[in-house]
Amino acid sequence: MRHLAKQGDKTSTSGTFRDPIIMEEMIRKAREISGYDQKVETYKDPSIFKGIGMSFFFHGCGFTGDGEAEHIKATVKLNKDKDDNVHVYVAAVDMGQGAKTTLSKIVAHTLSLPMSNVFFDDPDTDAVPDSGPTVASRTIMIVGGLLARASRQMKEQWTPGVEATVFETYRQPKEIVWNEESMEGDAYPAYAWGVNVVEVEVDKRTFQVSLKGIWSVYDLGKAIDERIVLGQADGGIAQGIAYGYMEVMRHENGRLRQKTMTDYIIPTTLDMVRTETVLYENPYAYGPYGAKGFGELTLVGGAPAVALAIKAATGCGVTKIPVTPEMLMEMKRHG
Repeated sequence: MRHLAKQGDKTSTSGTFRDPIIMEEMIRKAREISGYDQKVETYKDPSIFKGIGMSFFFHGCGFTGDGEAEHIKATVKLNKDKDDNVHVYVAAVDMGQGAKTTLSKIVAHTLSLPMSNVFFDDPDTDAVPDSGPTVASRTIMIVGGLLARASRQMKEQWTPGVEATVFETYRQPKEIVWNEESMEGDAYPAYAWGVNVVEVEVDKRTFQVSLKGIWSVYDLGKAIDERIVLGQADGGIAQGIAYGYMEVMRHENGRLRQKTMTDYIIPTTLDMVRTETVLYENPYAYGPYGAKGFGELTLVGGAPAVALAIKAATGCGVTKIPVTPEMLMEMKRHG
């Protein structure tokens, strides 16, 4: 806790954390909802093969360095037809993360229109401008931010029954400075933050790990659609935890040993437990309604949290992932 980053601190690339960082409050909340402190004391009993682990983490939003400003230069397009319906033209692909819903909501809310008057078809590269790839926790903050600004521009010149088209292109905030040659400066315009707590029980004979509880607290700036965000949180933490104790990937002579879902194990619903997720709003000035990136953030903390929980449950000096039963047996055998 003494070494948490604070607003105004320097980043590892000599940039600056310009926005408020509320990790102390988030960590207190995570400890409260998970019963972390009490469980840590209870599980010190060596006869109890249970453990609880906590991870703190953050993730940059948008492309690194000059990615957004110099390489992508994202552009979005809005078209209003004579019936006062608004059509969204961006390259963002909805692959289950809810981009169609959230981006449409930004446009509809900004223009004070019902959602039924906003249309967002699957992107066709013949029709949409280059708003960049659907990666890097940038869709809502970067593309959504551009759509919010385009919508405000359209609202100012709105004439009922008259067709109109508006374009908006990304411009890096002036205070965000990056040196591509020295790799120094502000690597990202904003950061999203999180805390994960994972509780496990380990079988004393087989060292099989069973999840007992998952609690998460996130600062995502602003949730545009809370239900979609919570869905992403559940999917991300499942992936992150599995990365920490289940998913084994080994190379031999330049080839992957695990090549199918038969030998590369991923979690099923039977491997997961109920999750509790708390969202903190800490608006980012340049994001739509304060939203920051979120998708990748939910993956980052799962592996260290489950690894720490397994370490606490077994007393093994876990230093790498995935923490498999075979690894634990070897560690126990060699003391």
